[in-house]
Amino acid sequence: MFLLGAFLMGGAVGFAAERVVTPPSAPRVTDERAMLDELHRELALNTDQRQLVDSVWEWRKGRSREIMRIVRPALDSLRDSARVLMMNTFDSTQVAGFRRLLERNQRVADSTARARGEVR
Repeated sequence: MFLLGAFLMGGAVGFAAERVVTPPSAPRVTDERAMLDELHRELALNTDQRQLVDSVWEWRKGRSREIMRIVRPALDSLRDSARVLMMNTFDSTQVAGFRRLLERNQRVADSTARARGEVR
């Protein structure tokens, strides 16, 4: 149990440190389209190839959404359990700070999802 706690604490500390050191980048709505455009350019795809690649990309996104719909509850439960385990080791000041961190991260995730047109 100690090792699990140490592992989770290390992850939380590393995550928090990364957030402090790395400034948050603004979500870019065009990332996906820019990536596909770059792929088209880099590989010099013709019109038929571009249409096929775009179609395959959309198919993959749809399947990924279907899979995540099935898996998301288990992942959410795992995340919530890990948070409880970590918060059980924090003092009240740390719990408050951890909750602020979670709320901030949720706002960023929600904003990113809205920018991508995703429904959460």
